[in-house]
Amino acid sequence: MIKSVLKLFGTQNDKIVKNYLKKVKIINQLEAQYEALDDEALKAAFETLKNEVQSGTKTLNDVLYDSFAITREAAKRALGMRHYDVQMVGGLVLNDGNIAEMKTGEGKTLVATLAVVLNAMTGKGVHVVTVNDYLAKRDSEEMGQLYEFLGYSVGCITTDIHDDMGRKAQYDADITYGTNNEYGFDYLRDNMKVRVEEKVQREHHFAIVDEVDSILIDEARTPLIISGPTQRDHNHYAQADAIAKQMKRGKKIETKPGEPEQTTGDFIVDEKNRTIIMTEDGLQKAQDLFEVENLYSLENAVLSHHLDQALKAHYIFEKDVDYVVQNNEIIIVDEFTGRLSEGRRYSEGLHQALEAKENVEVQEESQTLAEITYQNYFRLYDKLAGMTGTAQTEATEFSQIYNLDVISIPTNVPVARIDKNDLIYNTEREKLDAVVRRIKELNENGQPVLIGTASIEKSEMIHERLKKEKIAHNILNAKNHAQEAEIIVNAGQKGAVTVATNMAGRGVDIKIDDEVRSLGGLVILGTERHESRRIDNQLRGRSGRQGDPGESQFFLSLDDNLLRIFGGEKIRNIMNRLGVEEGEYIDSKIVTRSVEKAQKKVENQHYESRKHILEYDDVANHQRKAIYAFRNQLLDPEFDIAAKIKENRAEYVDYLLGEAEIFAGMPTEDFDVERLAALIKEELRIEVQSEQFKDKEVEALTAMITEMMENLYERKMSQIDPEQRQEIERILYLQVLDPQWRDHLYEMDVLKTGIGLRGYNQKDPLTEYKQDSYKLFTDLVSRIKIEAVKVLQLVQFDFESPEEEEAAVEHIREELENDVANTTLNQSYEEGVIAEDSSKLKPITGSKKPKRNDPCPCGSGKKYKNCCGQSGPKKGLLA
Repeated sequence: MIKSVLKLFGTQNDKIVKNYLKKVKIINQLEAQYEALDDEALKAAFETLKNEVQSGTKTLNDVLYDSFAITREAAKRALGMRHYDVQMVGGLVLNDGNIAEMKTGEGKTLVATLAVVLNAMTGKGVHVVTVNDYLAKRDSEEMGQLYEFLGYSVGCITTDIHDDMGRKAQYDADITYGTNNEYGFDYLRDNMKVRVEEKVQREHHFAIVDEVDSILIDEARTPLIISGPTQRDHNHYAQADAIAKQMKRGKKIETKPGEPEQTTGDFIVDEKNRTIIMTEDGLQKAQDLFEVENLYSLENAVLSHHLDQALKAHYIFEKDVDYVVQNNEIIIVDEFTGRLSEGRRYSEGLHQALEAKENVEVQEESQTLAEITYQNYFRLYDKLAGMTGTAQTEATEFSQIYNLDVISIPTNVPVARIDKNDLIYNTEREKLDAVVRRIKELNENGQPVLIGTASIEKSEMIHERLKKEKIAHNILNAKNHAQEAEIIVNAGQKGAVTVATNMAGRGVDIKIDDEVRSLGGLVILGTERHESRRIDNQLRGRSGRQGDPGESQFFLSLDDNLLRIFGGEKIRNIMNRLGVEEGEYIDSKIVTRSVEKAQKKVENQHYESRKHILEYDDVANHQRKAIYAFRNQLLDPEFDIAAKIKENRAEYVDYLLGEAEIFAGMPTEDFDVERLAALIKEELRIEVQSEQFKDKEVEALTAMITEMMENLYERKMSQIDPEQRQEIERILYLQVLDPQWRDHLYEMDVLKTGIGLRGYNQKDPLTEYKQDSYKLFTDLVSRIKIEAVKVLQLVQFDFESPEEEEAAVEHIREELENDVANTTLNQSYEEGVIAEDSSKLKPITGSKKPKRNDPCPCGSGKKYKNCCGQSGPKKGLLA
């Protein structure tokens, strides 16, 4: 009955698709009209639409039908491809700011052009996001022919473009292709620049994310971080590693209900949650080995943290599964793609723990200089859309986090692939032997096979067995991914056998010829179920594109991590009761469903992990937006920085009075005027007599000090050209703001690392984090204002000509730019012209910048590097 009702009324998704198909009919009616135009007339018609949008006489919705019809016609002429009706539906879904779920081989790359062409009419730029440089370059070149036919410029951001002007040129194009990493890091770097014209990105108008599940779900578990080294003790890592090796792994002992929990050993490994739990015996043993009384006291918290990371490194993270060792370095293996994530490092000391475990050089732990999650980066866009073959399993997360609805679009031709039930074997050896037997059968028949593995280790095991059987094959994993696209493209040829870790090669279609079709198409053999159903669906989706025949089947064993951790014993008992013998298997829908339940549990855990990261980053995100917004104001030539300085000066005077413990409402005879005079001399280098402050009310003192500061400041600044003055004020303000913001991020990192311990005191760690981080931020803002006033008040100039004045300003700017460049390269951020300690302040001279070993132009007799050119640690903040 329920099925018949669903058939009668259809699902919500069906209704949405039907509405889109009605719009496609209208677009189809325009096809003949635009087919009749020659190239020049077609381009002119499009240019007219674009001009109407940019002039404001028409909206994007007004020109949608014509734009889609013209894009289809232009694709026929420039690319030799015509959009199918279902592809037009995909374009409409993307334009509405949603996710188009389309099966592999349905031509998502072409689908994107419809929404890209329409939204680029505004002139604000459109970003297309891909999972790797290869796809960004390929798609920008192939689809670029269509865009250029319509008069658009096309850019492509890849890792090999190092200079800012080169990147800026790509972003200035109407349409820009690039990877999620490049977009995110460029955004962070832009907010460290000292001139507005040096920023490479424009506004965040519209983005289409290809393989949206991979980028917005899988990759979102790791935030983007620009970091620099910290000065921390490396000995802790080696010490913690040595102690971890002496600890014995234990397990929980089953007890009767109501009895206290019992354990053995020094620690328990919770594989489901990937955590380490210390036992009472283990805690005492660790304290003895570290020679401390209480491992969890505040002063020893760093030791307990390092030990926890060392135990994780040994018992949770596996070599050639989670990471590889190459060239004396630990390189992370992306668990979803099987590719090496070079340049990426685990945070919170875990990477250092792995380095100690593998006996490679332990690199410095890094300090965050700029950070953002993918969630918060992509939420910057006015409109966001995505496309992938697998999104419905994560539809809730897309909706809650990104406000994106997933629309499943039917295939152009019905799927002919046969998806068989999973085969469950008792042991891994039996499973792998069965896989190789099946490969041999198919290979003798000439049918191509793609074998999916979950780790490098498993792909190597299959590789060894295939070599023994003398079966020619290609292997694709993190150790061998340079020829990724080529290997995947050839995986559909007759007799091809390809072993691929996870979904390496996504974005490249496996095409088959008529001979392979007659043999039954490409066969997919999965050697293990992944924690995420999407990854399994992606593997299956490599076969059966555009109505091609194909087959898929997963071979599992009770030794597989997923089954072992989630209910493998129950299935083993069933197999034993059924008397399943060596080499035999279970082929049961019930078992397949139990595997899917286990996958759902893990997916939910990963969702909670991503949600946890986002909740904490949302706190920092409000602060980041405030800092970046103010920083952008400072870079704006129209910003009234004089008014900001005046406002901050008033707060600084209040700060001085507070430091001298002089408050409104106190008797004037209780005012410590000597302390106030001493503070003014110490802070501002202004000689004042305390007598002049006697018997004055707070308002009068405020007015006196303010006038004194203003007079000295204006006297100093009046010798400078007004435009140069504003530039100097702006740059000096930035020299205070940037390092203070960086120090604040470090404080936030420290706070976040230990905040979980508040839970033991019956407090919500997130609420505590919000409260403490808000206090840190208000302190930061106050500090920036105070430091900015001090620096501006104390800096001295020595100009003899307008040329020297201009040279000095350029010198200050260069110093600041050098600092920013060094930070971006993960080097120490050091003070250039302005030192934190006011006693070290030197005159800024207008002569050409001397070399480091030249005599200092200030006349001190010292070398420039030891005088005005010396560097010191930066501190400071915002306003």
